[in-house]
Amino acid sequence: MATTDEVLHAIKKATFPADKDALIASALESGAGDDVVRALRSIPPVDYADKDEVARSVPTAEPVDAHTAAQQARGQADSRIAADLREVAPDPLEEAQRQS
Repeated sequence: MATTDEVLHAIKKATFPADKDALIASALESGAGDDVVRALRSIPPVDYADKDEVARSVPTAEPVDAHTAAQQARGQADSRIAADLREVAPDPLEEAQRQS
């Protein structure tokens, strides 16, 4: 798995805002390795305003604190459906309390 530094180095010539395809193309042009390209292919297909947004979205080899993991999960859950319109799974604790 690629590191954040490797990913950011591979897209250093990208012009922002950039979409997923532009970031992958930039990485390929810079000669990025398979791990970096694979990491970029796993990000959501949205426009990224800057390298910081890419860094928050791309899965990397570094240990992740809970805050960063949550940001990445939210970024990868981009379904283009407004949050208040998404179907939410029932809370298992509430379900258990109702059944008891």
